[in-house]
Amino acid sequence: MMLADGAIRSGKTVAMILSFLRWSQATFSDQDFILAGVTAGALTRNVLAPLFQMLEALELPWEHRRSAGVVAVGTNRYHLFGADNDSAQDKLQGMTAAGAFADEAALFPRSFIDQMIGRCSVPGSRIFLNCNPAGAFHYLKTDFIDRAEQIGLYRLHFTMADNLTLAPEIRESYALAFQGVFYRQYILGEWVSAEGAVYPMWDAEKNTYEEKDPQMYEGMRRYCAIDYGTVNPCVFLDVRDDGRVFRIAREYYWDSAASRRQKTDAEYADDLAEFLGGDRNTVIIVDPSAASFKAELRNRGFRITDADNDVRGGIATTATLIGNRQVLAERNRCPALLREIQTYVWDDRARLRGEERPLKERDHAMDALRYLCQTKTGRFRRMGGLPAGGRA
Repeated sequence: MMLADGAIRSGKTVAMILSFLRWSQATFSDQDFILAGVTAGALTRNVLAPLFQMLEALELPWEHRRSAGVVAVGTNRYHLFGADNDSAQDKLQGMTAAGAFADEAALFPRSFIDQMIGRCSVPGSRIFLNCNPAGAFHYLKTDFIDRAEQIGLYRLHFTMADNLTLAPEIRESYALAFQGVFYRQYILGEWVSAEGAVYPMWDAEKNTYEEKDPQMYEGMRRYCAIDYGTVNPCVFLDVRDDGRVFRIAREYYWDSAASRRQKTDAEYADDLAEFLGGDRNTVIIVDPSAASFKAELRNRGFRITDADNDVRGGIATTATLIGNRQVLAERNRCPALLREIQTYVWDDRARLRGEERPLKERDHAMDALRYLCQTKTGRFRRMGGLPAGGRA
């Protein structure tokens, strides 16, 4: 087995794809191989796109059989798989492979990696693994990297300096795009765990403001980020955006358990209309799973967009914006958000299992904030954006 890990944008994916391709073509003919990504879309974007460019440059005959999920190169066949949940390993059952390539392997369930290794039973077969670091207790760290000599694993550790196409200023810009544990994992390439507060960079003074004049929001975009709940609390965040800084001007918070009364979709829609003062031009950012509520809002003429619900990516983005003081909350009108952000912590039990996720308690305003940041933040804003008043 061979594992390449380290910083983002370090060139490890391209190096491993080319290595896997040339090795498999030089060593075998008329054999089956596994090509796996977290999802089919991620596999197409991260692996197949550069692979096809390499095949053209090397002038190798190839064919992408989309309906069969196979790329044929010469006489060899490369079978395409997504590995986004534990049941994904079932797709490999019964297969005999001469090798496998797993992109973003740290995001794969352990069951898929074990099944993939078990399928590679042709003499001389090899496993290629490629990933960014995760937590210190992740199975790839404890059972593979830490036992490399024992299990026959060759490890290649990459830094951004290994990517000769990146100019120094580009490397510096990526370093500015992450904070906290994500900086150590994505930029320094360390296998470290997230512990304690999720947003330790939050500053009660620097990340808050006081609205002294409502005219201060003139010319800014307006969003409303919603974490929808019936049994759980429902949160609306009224957001003003100048292109660089998200200002959380007000919040709505309804806790059905504390109030001992659940609200219907229609009642929440009424509350939202009142909360926004009848403004139908505000872009409403809602969790994609809130299907019935979204239908109610559309029927009333609200502008709806599905939130990007990538938890890990969303937390990384939110942490960066908080650290750059690009998320500010009105200190007198966002009590739930300000309360939750102080108690929002990583789940210690999950960490010991090699998982990184926040504790699912008192996190509803935090979810709404994450939806906002992950859905409406581009690369330019992540790296500091424009001065206040500009446009990202």
